[in-house]
Amino acid sequence: MSALWCHQEDAVAFAMQREATMWHMGMGTGKSRCAIELAKRLGAKRILILCPLSVCSAWSDQLLKFGPNFIDINLRKGSVKVKARKAKEQAVRAYALGEPIVVTVNYESARNLPLAGWLEKQRFDLLVLDESHRIKSPSGTTSRWVSRLARTCKRKVALTGTPMPHSPLDIYAQFRALQPEAFGWSFIRFRRNYAVMGGWQGKQVQGYQNIDKMQERLAQFTFQVDRSVLDLPPATHDRRVVELSPRAKKLYDDMDRDFTASVLEGEVTAANALVKLLRLQQLTSGRVTVDDGQKSTVVEVDDSKQRTLRSILTDLPDDEPVVVFGRFSSDLLSVHQAAKDLGRESLELSGKRRELEQWQAGAAPILAVQIQAGGTGIDLTRACYVVYLSVGHSLGDFEQSIARVHRPGQNRPVSYYHIVARDTVDEKVYIALQQRKQIVESVLDGIHSETPTPQ
Repeated sequence: MSALWCHQEDAVAFAMQREATMWHMGMGTGKSRCAIELAKRLGAKRILILCPLSVCSAWSDQLLKFGPNFIDINLRKGSVKVKARKAKEQAVRAYALGEPIVVTVNYESARNLPLAGWLEKQRFDLLVLDESHRIKSPSGTTSRWVSRLARTCKRKVALTGTPMPHSPLDIYAQFRALQPEAFGWSFIRFRRNYAVMGGWQGKQVQGYQNIDKMQERLAQFTFQVDRSVLDLPPATHDRRVVELSPRAKKLYDDMDRDFTASVLEGEVTAANALVKLLRLQQLTSGRVTVDDGQKSTVVEVDDSKQRTLRSILTDLPDDEPVVVFGRFSSDLLSVHQAAKDLGRESLELSGKRRELEQWQAGAAPILAVQIQAGGTGIDLTRACYVVYLSVGHSLGDFEQSIARVHRPGQNRPVSYYHIVARDTVDEKVYIALQQRKQIVESVLDGIHSETPTPQ
């Protein structure tokens, strides 16, 4: 087994001095390896790993490689009742033998009975919150339950590459579980301290304040290291600007101006600004949802992005692996159509189709990925070419998707192509993501990888 990298050794040493730690470590820096090493050095006998479902199997691989002496109880399959029965049966056998156990389960299953009740009674020596930003919602059922569970655990460590995927306020619920003394138990009070409220009924966040105080508190419990510690090949980003067809541009302008546009015999509507934004972005991808009063259907009105994608693929060898991200199911249809036009096979990773393993095995060169399904805990390093047809508004999802390809295991320079419709919401989304990144970086800028004295 290879030795820990220097930054991993520092991360483990930092956590050894604290009952609660957040590892804000860039994607690919080896957070899971650090967690396993921490468990070994603590002599932990009962470890619980909460993570997204898509990451459960990856933890088994990591435990086999770096923690073979642990009994791996991985609850990635079956109903909650089946998972609870499996956990109890395997744990009883391990306890009888005096063997250390690692229970790995996704957040959503863990909070449901009867599994939740069993987990709360175990009093785990170490709780690992993988992708801890998944519990960022203060009022979320899962987030609240994790906070209760954490109080029964001796040590806690949160793993995340994106602790604030939307705003600095995302940090509250994670620390409510990790170390509530940092920001307290009241989100209302936390928001009053760190956000400037205004707008409609004073309920909209207008800005942020007391960032220096937030930095000070985060620094007491947070070890931070970015992806610059990794020896990775270069990555380049290329923007391909497309022009919508006259028909599509008219529909776009009409919707942007009037919230409504006519398509065939139906009508595209946007009941509020959020739906409007979604519909505008869907339109830049070439399709709109049409409501004729009885049913809704998706109608194609433009193929500019699909043609540009086809042009990019044409410039690459037929067998060159390519990952294409999109926000909408219609984006994935465009990927498959472009591949078909070129006589190439394509597979999909989305909420409906999980064909990642086939793609990794070489069954097809092109993988169409729904950005929310393919952003976390997967390895896409088979490809060094990535295309974005559209992105969502989550900075976390966007940065995670970038790091799925440009990460350890990648030995070729990576090229990202961002297809953007001129003078549309596409441009605004990228600007918003950049501004959000600047806000988050301003908060995290004061936190360094050096180990401060525990408080």
